[in-house]
Amino acid sequence: MPVRMSEQDVTAALSRLERAVDRVERAIAARPGESQIAEAYVLLDERHSMLRRRIQETIERLDVLIGQEQG
Repeated sequence: MPVRMSEQDVTAALSRLERAVDRVERAIAARPGESQIAEAYVLLDERHSMLRRRIQETIERLDVLIGQEQG
């Protein structure tokens, strides 16, 4: 025997479904697009390169200081 929902129950269920769809749509809209991801990757790559250069410069300075201490 099928269970019948009251009009109030149907209205409440539809309201919950609408809120769930709204949350999903907001979550999708908040996700970064491919262009944003590509831009973030380029910025990350630039920062990584800069960090590698700074580390190399620091190592070179340390080598000079160690050489001066030993010489």
